[in-house]
Amino acid sequence: MANYNILTEVPPISKQDSFVVFERRKSNFNFPIHIHSEYELNYIIGARGARRIVGDHVADIGDREMVLITGSNLEHAWMDGNLAPGAEIYEVTIQFSPELFQGSGLIDRKQFAPIKKMLQDAQHGIAFSEKTILQSESGIHQLINSTDNFNSILIFLSLLNQLAHDQAYTVLSHSHFSKLEDTYDSRRVRTIMEYLNSNYHRPVRLSEMAALVNMSEPSFSRFIKRRTGYNFIDCLNNIRISAASRRLIDEPANTIAEIAFKCGFNNLSNFNRIFKKYKGYTPHDFREYYDKKKIII
Repeated sequence: MANYNILTEVPPISKQDSFVVFERRKSNFNFPIHIHSEYELNYIIGARGARRIVGDHVADIGDREMVLITGSNLEHAWMDGNLAPGAEIYEVTIQFSPELFQGSGLIDRKQFAPIKKMLQDAQHGIAFSEKTILQSESGIHQLINSTDNFNSILIFLSLLNQLAHDQAYTVLSHSHFSKLEDTYDSRRVRTIMEYLNSNYHRPVRLSEMAALVNMSEPSFSRFIKRRTGYNFIDCLNNIRISAASRRLIDEPANTIAEIAFKCGFNNLSNFNRIFKKYKGYTPHDFREYYDKKKIII
């Protein structure tokens, strides 16, 4: 079997640039799955049915699309998918240097707290709500048309602030696929997640987890649901499916059954059912789609 790799893109942003903006009009998508170190905001109009790939997330998009990616190892692309022939696509891509928001400085001031959290979440990819996209369109066009460098920075920061206040944005990928570490604001939640990430490959019982953080089982169940939005089984399955997704791509010589067992599933049909529930694709279709869209470099 061929050895597939993800294309590493080298964006044309210089050390002197705060960000670069690309505006395109086209009828299809033809850039392969790729990664790059720069942060990227993608705004797309008129591509209903096109397929968005961000890490282990695969979904068809609607008429308006806006996604922020800040993970340097997070694979992503937009593909034609079910795009209608003759589509009139308008795409704006804003790429900016991570150095703008690293280290102590403005990003650590309380006024920038929403932006800081958004940039952290976007390590896994963020899709913004249609309401926020509509509200942000004027800022996008102001940025494109601005001829004053300093004013462009103000418009850019205002745009980020507007996006950061979207209460309905969706985090797209999972930590295993994007090879990132989650950040949690609770010591107990961090302990739980680190334990699950280290032990997902074997049976993990509710009683075991409750004992880990010195809780009763009912208290643990309420705690994990309140802090993560998932019950215990869903938390564990999310981690297992994310790890399986990564292995399906990285281990082409291993069968789906072998990967299922490595990720804690003792029944192949159960793995197939849960994988499709979480991803919308069977493991076979997920692996095949990625193999077709990768390129050899």
